[in-house]
Amino acid sequence: MAENVDKYELILLSSRKLIEEIGFSALTMDKVAQKAGIAKGTVYLYFKDKNELLEKVLEQGFERMFERIKSKVNTQKGHVEKLRVLIAENINHIYENRYFFKTVFLDEVNVVFLKKKSQESFNLRRKRYTDFIGEIIKSGIESGEFRHDLNSTKVGYMLVSLIKTNAIYNFLDNKPEFTEEMIKSDSEEIFNLLIYGISKH
Repeated sequence: MAENVDKYELILLSSRKLIEEIGFSALTMDKVAQKAGIAKGTVYLYFKDKNELLEKVLEQGFERMFERIKSKVNTQKGHVEKLRVLIAENINHIYENRYFFKTVFLDEVNVVFLKKKSQESFNLRRKRYTDFIGEIIKSGIESGEFRHDLNSTKVGYMLVSLIKTNAIYNFLDNKPEFTEEMIKSDSEEIFNLLIYGISKH
């Protein structure tokens, strides 16, 4: 059983590395097998095709990010601080895994090549995350920390889009290095934009 789990994880890890190196379109089951150092038939024992394999890679990546963010956010008491930590952890996770996310974000047309069922799974994962943010906003409204006229669901989607767009901007700008100072600056910029807007205060 342990050997099966190890091979399953090895295939996912090898696929993730290939995605970072060559993108989604060029990835094949043959290349995954070569990268993992196993027979092509072994890959098919665990995944019926490329779509299923890539879906699992994306699912695993999301779960790891989501659990990391939740564990940090849930230690905070105030809702403003929850959002500050959420933004910082999300950006940190993206830049720690920047080669993977660069491919995912910039090759999004090919991420969505996934079949309808996989696209539905992608939408459900995104909804889980935006709902999590929405609950923070909703609770903050109830506690009086946030304006009562906010649409918590919409704010959740807006924040996810802000974080993603910030990453895409940096990837397209070919930043040579993502320093701790840059990550902190980006986190604060997004946080301030969300909380205070762009008007002078």
